[in-house]
Amino acid sequence: MTDRSSYLDLIRELVKGDPEAYRQRCEQLDEEGWDELGLVVGAAFFLAVRQHFGPATTTSAVITLVAETRAAMAGTGFDLNPTVAEQLLTSATTGDIEALEAVEPNLIIESEMLLLWQLLRARTDSELAGFLAEVEVLAEQWSREE
Repeated sequence: MTDRSSYLDLIRELVKGDPEAYRQRCEQLDEEGWDELGLVVGAAFFLAVRQHFGPATTTSAVITLVAETRAAMAGTGFDLNPTVAEQLLTSATTGDIEALEAVEPNLIIESEMLLLWQLLRARTDSELAGFLAEVEVLAEQWSREE
C-alpha cells in the first residue's frame, strides 16, 4: 500500500482551517512530490459528495451547495467557478464525467479542495479521521484499477 498520508494530512489541515500547517505541508509536498494528489483529492471528493447527497441529487441541491460554498468563502481570497463546481458535483453523483473532459486538471483539483472544505468542515476530528481512512482505502483501490 502506497503511503498517501501527506495528502490526507493536507486535506485535514485544509478542512480544519490550519493555514500554517497547510503551508508547511505544501512545502513538504513541494519537496516530496504531488504525484498522487489528484487521486487522493478525487477519492475524498467522491466520498464526501456521495455522503452529502446520497446516491442521487437534484440540480437545485447542487446549485445551493455551490452558492453556500461561495458565500462561506467571501473575503478569503478564494473563489469557486460555479459552472465547474456544479459539473464536479453532478459527475460525482451520476458518474458521468464527460462534461469535465475539457476542464484543466489543476482547476478540477482546486475546485474539489474548496468544495471539500465546505462538505467536511463541520465534522469532528474523529469523524474526519474515519472519513480519511475511507479515502485512503478508496484511493488504493482506484490506484490498482488504473
